[in-house]
Amino acid sequence: MNIQNLVEQRQKARQTRNFAEADRIRQLLQEQGIPLVDAPNGETYWYSTVELD
Repeated sequence: MNIQNLVEQRQKARQTRNFAEADRIRQLLQEQGIPLVDAPNGETYWYSTVELD
């Protein structure tokens, strides 16, 4: 799983207003212990709550 790739896919989904896909990606990452934070400036930040390989 490439986290940055998924974050970028989610950004594209949000830009095209495909919120179902954006939510699916957010949930997938959340289940892996990687919450996303959407900043007011439009950027998305992530951090891991688990050790990554």
